[in-house]
Amino acid sequence: MTTKQSKGSSYAWLILVACIGFYALPVGIIGNTSGIFIKPVMDEFGWTRTEATLYMTLQPWVGALFTPLAGKLMAKYNPRWLLTASVLVYGLATIWTAYADQPWQWAAYGVIYGISCAFFMFLAAPTLISAWFAKGAGLAMGIAGGVLSGTAALASPIGQSLIANHGWQYARLWMGVVMTIFATLLTVIFVRKSPASMGVLPWGAETVAKTTDGATATVVEEGATLGQAKKSPAFYLLMLVGGLFVMGAAFFQQIPSYAANGDLGATAGAMAVSIIMIGSMVGKFLLGWLSDLLGTKTTGIIAGVAGAAGLTLAFQAGSNTGMFYLGMGLFGIAFAALTIVTPMLARQAFGTMHYSEVYSWVSTSILVFSGLAALVYAQIYDITGSLSPAFILVIVFYLVIALAVPYIASAGPKVWKTSTAKQEELVG
Repeated sequence: MTTKQSKGSSYAWLILVACIGFYALPVGIIGNTSGIFIKPVMDEFGWTRTEATLYMTLQPWVGALFTPLAGKLMAKYNPRWLLTASVLVYGLATIWTAYADQPWQWAAYGVIYGISCAFFMFLAAPTLISAWFAKGAGLAMGIAGGVLSGTAALASPIGQSLIANHGWQYARLWMGVVMTIFATLLTVIFVRKSPASMGVLPWGAETVAKTTDGATATVVEEGATLGQAKKSPAFYLLMLVGGLFVMGAAFFQQIPSYAANGDLGATAGAMAVSIIMIGSMVGKFLLGWLSDLLGTKTTGIIAGVAGAAGLTLAFQAGSNTGMFYLGMGLFGIAFAALTIVTPMLARQAFGTMHYSEVYSWVSTSILVFSGLAALVYAQIYDITGSLSPAFILVIVFYLVIALAVPYIASAGPKVWKTSTAKQEELVG
C-alpha cells in the first residue's frame, strides 16, 4: 500500500546556495572582472596585449578539452569533493597571479583555469539543479545566474577602486582571497550529489510513494544515455545552439567600439554595456520563470527573437540613442539565455538520468565557440574595416536559434522515450 506526498525536499534550495558558491562567486568576482586587470598589468611589465591576455584564449580551449572528462567524473564520483577541489585550485591559482610577473605564469594560470572551469563554469550548476529540482529548475537557474550578474556588477567597480588606490596586485590578491574562502566553504558545506544520496526527494516531486514499512520510495529519473543522445540530430543541434548563444553573448564586448566609431559615440557605448548587464540580470530571472511556466521551447524562441530584434534595432538606430538602448536591453535578455535556455533545453530534450555526461558535450561546444568568438569578430573587422557584418551575422545566429529550439525540444525525447517504451513492451 502506498500514499502520496508532494513538495519534495527543501534541501534543494541549499543546493542552489552551493551553486552560488562554486559558480556565481568565482565567475562573478574573478572571471567577469578579468578586463580591469589587463591595462595595469601591461603598463607595469611593458607587455603586449597578446601577452597579457593569452590566458584568456587558453582557458576556454583547455576547458573544452577537459569538460567531457569532467562530465564522466561528475557522474561517477561525489561532486562535493570534485567541485570543492576545482574551486580551491582555481582560487589559489588566482591568488598566485597577484605575484606573477612573467607571461608564462599567466599562461599557466590559463591552463589551470581551463581545467578547473571544466567542472564549475557551465556543467555543475545545471547538473545539480536538474537533479534536485523536479519543478522550478528554470527559476533556480535564473537565480544562480542573476546572482552571478549582480556579483560581477558589484565586483567590477570595487576591483577598479582597489586598483586605483592600492594597485592591481593588492586588488587581485584580496579579490582572490575573498572568492576562495566563500566559494570553497559554500561548496564543501552544501553540495550533495543527488536527492537519492540523502534519501530525500527532489523539490517539486508530486508523485512520491511511501511503502507500508514507512520507507520513502525514490523518484525514477528518465533520460537518454550519451550513446542514445549521439544518435539524434537534435543532440548536435543542441551543441550548435549552445555555441551560437555564446557567440551572441561574446558580441557584447564589441558594442563599445561599434558605438564609439559611429554616430552614437563612446558615451552611448559605455551606457550600452550597463544596459546589457541589467537586461541580462533581469533576463535570467525572466527566462528561468518562463521556462517553468511555458516550457523551454517557447522560452527559447522568445530568447532568439529578442536577440535578433534587439540587435536589429541597435544596428538601425543611427544616432538615435533611445532606439539603440532599447535594442541593447532586448539583447541583454538574449545574452542571459546562454546559462538558462541551453541547460533547460538539454533537460527537456534528453532528460535527467545521464544529464552530466550529455551536457558535458554541450559545455564543450560552448567553450570551443567561446574561444572562437573574439577571433571571428576581430577577423571580420580586420577584413572589412567595420563591425556591421558581425552585427548581421549575430542577428542570423539568433534567428537560427529561434528556429532550432522547437526541433530540439520535440526530436530529442524521441530517441530515449521510444527506447523506454520498447523495453516496457518486452517486460510486459
